[in-house]
Amino acid sequence: MVTLQRTKSGYFVSSNFPINPKLAREETTFNLHDPANSENARHTRWLQLMKQYKGQIDPQLAEKFESDHYDVILHKIHPDQRTLCGHGDLAGPAYRDSGAVEGKVIDSAMAARMSFIAVSGHPCGSKFSAAAFLQAHPQYDWQKPLLRDMNGYPWTPVSAAKGME
Repeated sequence: MVTLQRTKSGYFVSSNFPINPKLAREETTFNLHDPANSENARHTRWLQLMKQYKGQIDPQLAEKFESDHYDVILHKIHPDQRTLCGHGDLAGPAYRDSGAVEGKVIDSAMAARMSFIAVSGHPCGSKFSAAAFLQAHPQYDWQKPLLRDMNGYPWTPVSAAKGME
């Protein structure tokens, strides 16, 4: 199944959730009705931010959204797997070596110039230390040969024309 969405005055958001209910129902086992599910919680947060900032959204706000640490289930700032910045490594009791590892922002003007803004690492800029994570959570020792540090980097403009703006 292929889905196509178009907008002339709207937005598209994503955080690894199937946005199309028909696609989710027919081609996945994803539970769209569990609000505490990481993907559903992040989708809820995206919709909250889009409503709150309607008419004001620009690339700088979008960077802020990608770095958001608000948990819609706990109703507070709490970096974990349910936040847009995605910090599974900080989310007890089921800590995971997961979370956001990059972010991208684009508006129509950037798209016309074949450019966007991107970040490598957690969008908020925080670092993930594999050694510290493994020391705190030895149940993941089996990942030691492959698990690597992830530095936080600044948001950077990227252009197809020159590579970097």
